[in-house]
Amino acid sequence: MKVAGLAMVSVLQYAENLSDRQAAEAVRCRLDWKYCLGLELDDPGFDHSVLSEFRDRMAEGDRADKLLAVMVDHLVAAGLVSRRSRVRTDSTHVLAAVRRLNRGELVGETLRLALEELALHGERWLSGMVTADWADRYGRPVRYDRLPRGGEALIRHVLRVGEDGMHLLHGIYDGDAPPELRDLPQVQILRQVWVQQYWYDDAGCLRWRAAKSTRDRASRRSTRQRDTGKPQTDGRPDPATAQVPWATMEIVTPHDPQARYCQKITASGQRDWIGYRDHQTETCEAAVPNVIVQVVTRPAPEQDIDALDLIHKGLAQQGILPHEHVVDGGYSSPDSIHQAQQKWGITLFGPVRADPRADKRPGFTKEDFHIDWQARTLTCPHGITSPPWKPTLGDGHPRLSVLFPRKACRECDDRLECTGNTGGRGRHIFLLPQPQQEIQTRVRHEQKTGRWQRRYAIRAGCEATVSETVHAHGLRHCRYRGLAKTHVQHVLTAAGTNIIRLSECFPPGTAPPRWPRPPSPFQQLCQRLET
Repeated sequence: MKVAGLAMVSVLQYAENLSDRQAAEAVRCRLDWKYCLGLELDDPGFDHSVLSEFRDRMAEGDRADKLLAVMVDHLVAAGLVSRRSRVRTDSTHVLAAVRRLNRGELVGETLRLALEELALHGERWLSGMVTADWADRYGRPVRYDRLPRGGEALIRHVLRVGEDGMHLLHGIYDGDAPPELRDLPQVQILRQVWVQQYWYDDAGCLRWRAAKSTRDRASRRSTRQRDTGKPQTDGRPDPATAQVPWATMEIVTPHDPQARYCQKITASGQRDWIGYRDHQTETCEAAVPNVIVQVVTRPAPEQDIDALDLIHKGLAQQGILPHEHVVDGGYSSPDSIHQAQQKWGITLFGPVRADPRADKRPGFTKEDFHIDWQARTLTCPHGITSPPWKPTLGDGHPRLSVLFPRKACRECDDRLECTGNTGGRGRHIFLLPQPQQEIQTRVRHEQKTGRWQRRYAIRAGCEATVSETVHAHGLRHCRYRGLAKTHVQHVLTAAGTNIIRLSECFPPGTAPPRWPRPPSPFQQLCQRLET
């Protein structure tokens, strides 16, 4: 409550800046300023619909981002934020305000919501479509009913629901239904869910799609097999396998069709959730308070590295491109480090992944080989030079395939430790393009040093920011449904967090402190010893 109240001060200023005088006046008249100071709201005339309507307007376009940009501009004018400072970014998972459904409950609840919406906008037409048993099957939410037990009984149930849904869709699209019924949101969700969960076989019978294969990965959509040359998968539901689509596409609940399922392996175990992913970027200069300058909300399955370019684009639009961006391994790779420097002029500082098969080849790593970029060859530590490499693709990105002669590797005394195989095959190495390969070699070497690790220790403060917004201000759970409204919640939480931090650094009624604070004698000694 305190964070929301403090953030409303920024909302009010933002409304005035946008010349939204009516909304600003309504907020000013209805908002109890004691509430903004963190006290209880005791005004019986407070109308929450005013804030709800203003929130809907905030969710349009990039208005929410402009709200935080207004606050950052004031902090820049006050000297608390620099246009070319150092920032750090971390992400956290956000749970959607929905109940988790299995696939059987999903199709039943989707059809029920579509019937409810059609009853409001096309009751006369729908009355001719409803059969006698629909009232028992779709008359109330699926959480009040128990699905049939057993595989065969469950399949019969979901196929009956599928036939009912197809009967309704055929009536809407092929019959004499009013055209406006096709554009209803729940009807569109029904159509998408039925495409994702059902398919017709060659005999024209409706079938229930199988679950996703755990071996299918989005990165293998265009990868070709060595023997057949055929693509392994195209990333879409395949009629031959009849599987549901990728998690980035699959609708898992009709109540929030933009929420997605994601599974993540962490140090503490496996975590899975339905919802979104929040990326918070804050300043991390030693001389001024740390404030959140940007928030990006993305679907849950979208990986951190995929949101990096969007983060840099948002920082550029705000006019606060940092000279250094500190991130964890989820954001950094040789490709992202190179792109950040070339496209945005940002030094992306973070670890790159070590060789995933280094434990199988303890003898020599890729960094032990000498690369001749002009001759397009690789020389091993024993002086054996490979034939010229061949261009290939790895996870959809350009790579260079280097294969050492089998005869030379068989005669080597370190063959087993170097190649990691007992079949007598030669060492096979994948190189990145020259700029990315040089970045990978350099960072892998530097991140093992104590100096690099002490410099990288500043990133840990971003985890404290995530903990603060999650545990103190309720960021973990969505209060609204949909990506746009969820993003508004994240922006308001960030704005309120900044106000709390600044109020703790500069308490009201106290003399302005000397800023930046001078280092203590012991800190000065440590700085001299380090240099």
